[in-house]
Amino acid sequence: MARLTHAESQARTRDRLIAAAARVFARRGFHGASVDEIADEAELTKGAVYSNFASKDELSLGVVETCLQPPAELYRQLEAQANEQTEGNVASPPRRLGDLEEIWCLLQIEFWLYALRNPPVPDRMAALYRQFRAQLAPIAGPYATEDVEAEEVAGVAIALTLQWRADPGAIRPDLVARVLRALQRSGAANGRVREA
Repeated sequence: MARLTHAESQARTRDRLIAAAARVFARRGFHGASVDEIADEAELTKGAVYSNFASKDELSLGVVETCLQPPAELYRQLEAQANEQTEGNVASPPRRLGDLEEIWCLLQIEFWLYALRNPPVPDRMAALYRQFRAQLAPIAGPYATEDVEAEEVAGVAIALTLQWRADPGAIRPDLVARVLRALQRSGAANGRVREA
């Protein structure tokens, strides 16, 4: 087996720390999580944490940035459901909504609370979310109208997913798909659907 380069080894350590921090932050909250506990979870030293991240804030932003990537696949699945479903045909939620999304939702709420209380973290969080919405915009594009930008549609999908995790009984798991379908119908009826 080929030996890892320094850069590859550092990237692997960073990934381990981010994955461990995500689990600890989801379990204990940002304030309840200690750098020692994160290092233990990653089976690394506290020094490894600080050689990769200047502070717990930097580590938390690394976690947020990493955790915003996988949900794009969830929204692709929901978009496919919106295209396949007919009225009254309620599909079950994608499988990922049950496992990854639970930790993802906990982290999003945790980090927004932390960001709102600790300037200048909100600016960095907002930048990460702008980037996330831009990544989702191609998926949301077919549902945009002259009145609703693709990135706004993506923002609605994110918010609905968070609400579904908070109160699954009040918001059916196919809600994002139904909202996207309604936007598409509304835009088409009013002649305001954007060209892809």
